[in-house]
Amino acid sequence: MTLWLYLHCPSLLLDSLYVPSPEQAVGLVNEQEGRLVQLSVAANTHGLNTGMGLGAAAVNCHQLAVYPYCAKKEQSALEQIATQLYPLVAEISLNPPKGLWLHVSPMLALYQGFPPLWQAVTQTLVENGIRYQAGVGQTPRAAELMAYGHAGKISTDPEHLQAALQQLPLAAAPLPETVKTQFTRLGFSQLGELIALPTASLMRRFPRTVVDYLAEVSGDKPTPLNYFQPPLQFFQQQVLLFELSEQAHLLPIIDNLVSALCHFLEQRSACTPALTLGFSLRDGCEETLPVMAAYGEKDPDRWMALVRLRLASWQVSQPVTAVSVAATHIDCHQPGQVDLFSPQQGDQSRDELVATLAARLGEEAVMRLAYVDHHRPEAASQHLPHHQRVTQPTSVPTRPRPSLLLPQPTPLVGKVTLREGPERIVTGWWEDAPIQRDYFIAQNAQQQWLWVFRTPEQTWFLHGWFS
Repeated sequence: MTLWLYLHCPSLLLDSLYVPSPEQAVGLVNEQEGRLVQLSVAANTHGLNTGMGLGAAAVNCHQLAVYPYCAKKEQSALEQIATQLYPLVAEISLNPPKGLWLHVSPMLALYQGFPPLWQAVTQTLVENGIRYQAGVGQTPRAAELMAYGHAGKISTDPEHLQAALQQLPLAAAPLPETVKTQFTRLGFSQLGELIALPTASLMRRFPRTVVDYLAEVSGDKPTPLNYFQPPLQFFQQQVLLFELSEQAHLLPIIDNLVSALCHFLEQRSACTPALTLGFSLRDGCEETLPVMAAYGEKDPDRWMALVRLRLASWQVSQPVTAVSVAATHIDCHQPGQVDLFSPQQGDQSRDELVATLAARLGEEAVMRLAYVDHHRPEAASQHLPHHQRVTQPTSVPTRPRPSLLLPQPTPLVGKVTLREGPERIVTGWWEDAPIQRDYFIAQNAQQQWLWVFRTPEQTWFLHGWFS
């Protein structure tokens, strides 16, 4: 038996927005008509209804906060819900602006029945604070009708589904009001009476779209569906109904978004080496803060530790109206594992320490050294961003080099004892800057290890220190 589940989310956009207090009465208004189109639970308790004008709403509830409805943002919210439901049911089709079809019959064997699958779906919706109406049917259109008119009763019994569909009132069908009025005048009150009518009789009196719709409900004609494919990259935004200026108030929102990112990665057995925090400001500008990890990471606690360090050096210049988290580089490789017999020098590895410093000080403040193909020692290394991959040069020095190299050699002061050398370096004549040096590893009276050299004129210079 083919089985479809339809989810209708009447307040999808409002439920997806950030409201600091559940006691706050909030409504979304259609700016062209000046009427409420979505209401919070608190607004419903004050006697407000969708379709009510702003004047009447203000009389009933003086504390009502009103914000404009945006169809584009609701489409984005619908796609986010589909992305979160995709690991549960692979065949999902969007029915904008507020609906989703889920083809559940292929998943029943995996879940060992409909109840466990239904529990997983509802748990996802409840965790996201989404109010919904649900319906089950043997065709996509039948499931949609059951969601609109069956008062939340869920059943998978074929006989019960067929009987409930036949008894649905015409008001539940998403048909034009003029068509419903015409059916009522002909004496029809239930959907089953229309489905039983011959197709030829329907086509003589009603538009082809009405006939096709009834055929899709009964299953005589397939419903054209475009199946949803989740994005390969992660982006999720939380629009704020109230402007926030304090980082302490932004952190819980960021925490939720980072948790959603890590859940996204966990479902794909993937990780990411970087995320980007986005902040929409009051004047319409956008600010972004990149946060880098030592390697691919998917643990929410580790990400939030880096995020807090990154935010410590960032000041909120204007009130924030929306917060987003994006990750464009999704890596299917898991984070590197430490060998069982590797020496452990503390709780953090070297790469984790570098990532922590970069988050605290800024990406531009943490650099790494890399070899350069150059024979002159002071030009044989360069500073690179810590996260940039280093290409191994064709020639790497085989003799010891000091961990601290002076930018320019300085005259050697004091008596030293030569311990190793010489290593002669002759280069630069083609650059009109020739050098000839004999390098030694030496030790001074304080038992410090030095890197010194002698010129052909028997002048000694200090060029570096060994750790």
